[in-house]
Amino acid sequence: MELDEFKAHWNTIQDKEFQQQKISPLKLKQIIMNTTETMSQLYAKSIYWKKFGNISIGIVALCLIIIFIKTFYLHSTNNTAFETMRVSIVTTIYCIAMIWTFKRQEQIFIIDNSKNIKESIEQTITAFNRFYLKMNIIFLFLYPALFYSAIKYKGYWCSSPQTIWLAVTIATVISLALGHWYYKIKFFKKLKSLEANLKDL
Repeated sequence: MELDEFKAHWNTIQDKEFQQQKISPLKLKQIIMNTTETMSQLYAKSIYWKKFGNISIGIVALCLIIIFIKTFYLHSTNNTAFETMRVSIVTTIYCIAMIWTFKRQEQIFIIDNSKNIKESIEQTITAFNRFYLKMNIIFLFLYPALFYSAIKYKGYWCSSPQTIWLAVTIATVISLALGHWYYKIKFFKKLKSLEANLKDL
């Protein structure tokens, strides 16, 4: 195909796509500005929680080290040592899950300039929905383990197993509900704005 023919062919394709989209340059500019602002706000929230989470994880790790050393230095009973080990392992896994959560959430809202605006919005929405599902599945199993280990630590609560598991279940449901409430207010409302932009494209 000659160069002039190729240019004409490309211009024809562009004209057809523009007619199909039925979107003015001004509207497209507004969508791009709105998308950029929304993505920047979501990215800023993710960065904030990543910094806050890293500090919290550092404090938790320090406390675990102190408890671990204190337990074995004082020659505690085998049962106490076992409970300390269990709390330490579960809490460490929880911290690892939190690090993954903050890091993945930050990556989702990085604006990729190598793709067009439509692809970028679609990728962001899909990636966040997958991330949110995985995160909730992970913490659905982690919360019970964490709460159970905390309750059983050193036998502070000597209730029946049924009562303990009821408390663990209630604490898990409340934690997941609060997390969903936060994401619904701070993230899903912004994602609806991105979905609206996607429909206009």
